[in-house]
Amino acid sequence: MLNLLHGILTDNPLGLTEHQLIKQLKDQQHPFFAEADLHDPLSLFRTHFVLFNALYQLRDHLRATSKLDLRISVLLIRLDNDTNSPNVAQTAMQNSDPLRAYYLDLSHLQATDRSAAEALLYGSLHSLNPPAQVQDALAELGIEQPWHDLSDKDLRQHYRHLVSIHHPDRGGCTQRVQRINQAMDVLRKHQQRHLSRR
Repeated sequence: MLNLLHGILTDNPLGLTEHQLIKQLKDQQHPFFAEADLHDPLSLFRTHFVLFNALYQLRDHLRATSKLDLRISVLLIRLDNDTNSPNVAQTAMQNSDPLRAYYLDLSHLQATDRSAAEALLYGSLHSLNPPAQVQDALAELGIEQPWHDLSDKDLRQHYRHLVSIHHPDRGGCTQRVQRINQAMDVLRKHQQRHLSRR
C-alpha cells in the first residue's frame, strides 16, 4: 500500500485532499478502500484511520531514506522536498507528534466501536466551526491553536499563565484580568454545552 500511495502522490505534485486520495484508492480497486462505505460513520472512521496510519508510515520511510517529506492533513496530503531539515530534527519531531503516535497505534482502531466513531465524527464537525463568541474568546486569550485541537489541560495552563502575568498584585491590569475571566467563562460554557450533546 505504501508504494501505491507514493505513486499516487508522485502523480499529483500539488497534493490531494483526503477525500480525493480515498477516491483514487477506490478507483485503483485497493481491496480495503474499494469496499469502504463513507456514508457509514464506523466505516468512515476505519477508512480514515487506515489511510492516516499508512501515510504516517510512508512519511517515516521517506524521511529515513530520501530528501522527501510528506505533508499530512485532511485538506492537503502532498509530497514535499525537505532539503532543509536534517533527519535528527525530524526524528525529534516524530517523537513529539501526538497525531503520529495516535495513528500508528492500531489499538485505537480496534477500540473504536460505532458509538465512539459517531461521537468522534459529530463532535469533530461541531468543534471545527465554533461560534463567533468562542473565536472571540480564543482571540482575547491569545490562543491561535484551533479549538478542536485544544485540550482542557492546555486551556487551563494557558489561563493560569495569563492571570499570573496580568494580576494586579504583579503590576498587571484589573480590566485585563476581568476580560480573561470572561473569555474563560465563554469557553467553559461552550465546552459544557458540547459535552451535553454527546
